[in-house]
Amino acid sequence: MFSIRDFVTAAINILGAIDALESALARAASDADTILITDQEKELIRFGIVDARFVLSAHGQEPPKVLSLLTLRIANSFEIPRAKASAVLAEFRSVEALAETDLTATPIALAA
Repeated sequence: MFSIRDFVTAAINILGAIDALESALARAASDADTILITDQEKELIRFGIVDARFVLSAHGQEPPKVLSLLTLRIANSFEIPRAKASAVLAEFRSVEALAETDLTATPIALAA
């Protein structure tokens, strides 16, 4: 059974991955075919990928192949193709929206 904390953590980690990809894209030249990511961005992206898979599986959806491809790519390199980074960024945003719907749909009990 999933708890509200699982979706809160997932949403936070996905937002961190979005921020990491946006930062890497902003640093790259507009005509560059690849972008470079830092160690910290790599870790944030990894957490985001894991949690995106969690949210998608909770909704009975298969993770898109681009997430797996990016996982393999960042395991071996600090360079990511710009097109793949943009595709993953779009996926993260849609999964983050799914995680947010879980947060707003689930009542939260507050301790007194």
